[in-house]
Amino acid sequence: MKKYAVFFAVMLSFLLPAQALAGIQYSLEDEEQIARVGDLTLSRTLLDIFLHKQQKAAQASGKTLTLQTILQQLLDDALMAEYARTHLTAGQLNPENRVAFAAAVERHNRLVALLRGYFNEQIVASVNALPGKNFSSLVQWNPELNVERLNALIKLQPGLTIDLTPEQKTAAADFAVLNTELAEGGKVSLLDIYQRQNVQGRLALQSGNLDYLQQQTRLYVGGLYVLNRAKKQLSEADWQALQQVILNQEQRQRLLASMGINMDIHDDNPALRARAARITEAELQAGYNEHKDDFRVVERAKVRHIRVADQAQADAIVAEIRGGLSFADAVKRYSIAADKDKGGELGWLKRGEKDRTWLHSVAFVQPAGQVSPAFRSPQNEGDVVYEILWVDERVDGYLPLSDEGVRYELSHELARAALQRELQALQKKLRNDADIHLNRRLQPQS
Repeated sequence: MKKYAVFFAVMLSFLLPAQALAGIQYSLEDEEQIARVGDLTLSRTLLDIFLHKQQKAAQASGKTLTLQTILQQLLDDALMAEYARTHLTAGQLNPENRVAFAAAVERHNRLVALLRGYFNEQIVASVNALPGKNFSSLVQWNPELNVERLNALIKLQPGLTIDLTPEQKTAAADFAVLNTELAEGGKVSLLDIYQRQNVQGRLALQSGNLDYLQQQTRLYVGGLYVLNRAKKQLSEADWQALQQVILNQEQRQRLLASMGINMDIHDDNPALRARAARITEAELQAGYNEHKDDFRVVERAKVRHIRVADQAQADAIVAEIRGGLSFADAVKRYSIAADKDKGGELGWLKRGEKDRTWLHSVAFVQPAGQVSPAFRSPQNEGDVVYEILWVDERVDGYLPLSDEGVRYELSHELARAALQRELQALQKKLRNDADIHLNRRLQPQS
């Protein structure tokens, strides 16, 4: 009882603010049950598991992690996932990806990593208690497994696809790579391992890479062992809830992706593109005025240079100038350029010049009044030289709003902000409409 008293005292000190979840009822009696939303019940054990997972990352970033934060995250994930299940298409909720890992594999791997971290001491102790301190006693490898058999079963077929034929799928499902009580049905089939791979892994297996197959099978068995040991430590309700939480997290990400949020910058983002297209001219102008400094550029720079043929010499000259030698004297002493008698003057280099060279780009990023590092000329043919620059003066300006790049960057940045506001509004509505049940011991005392 004491451990629960301490736990509830901590939770009360970080109680969910009333404005965060409006529909709270303090109705749960079981001390182990902390919250329920829909069919999902979050126990103290589940909160502990996710708190443990995130603590190291929080400490590394200097952030404070509380039980309130974990509870809020899991409840929000549940609400967003339920919204996703009722509002997304089947294709959005379960997009086909023929290159990356299957969603079920990703969920399995996240579950294994989560539980391995939480039950690490018990799992390590149990493995050390096995013969040889490994899984060998728990598995029986198929003696017929070899490169020839692997190729006979799933060798890559001629054509434009790497998919297994129906006959290959059947044969791979029937062929046991190994037998173990850890796996459902008592065996791990070749198809089990094949379907757990991304496109590179599938190609490796179809190319007869036996070592890779055995490595991936060992990893899979290791994961099964973690799940087997962890399941014995958890109640059936917690086991089911844990898998639902993992699914909720995935479906929340699917929802965010459909809204154009949190996607990889290299991915096609039609939602963001569509929202950017709706940014008005007035919004662009206001955004430009607010963030004008983001579009500051060097319009022109007055530059001198030293040209030499050897990098070691160039580096030595830079060091000598930094040590007190004037740039003008260094030009006279070392430069091999035709303009050395004119002090190495390049004059004013302008951003808009049609015949601009690589020196323009280098000069425009150098601060005024100090020697630059040595830069190698970028050509593939001809004599390579090394340039040392000194910017005497810079004149800055601003890219205009009419610039195509400015309009693209600004419209997409404003669209991202708008999508975030839409997400916050949706999250607020879901919280306000939610039917949340908390443990009665968490009810604030009036």
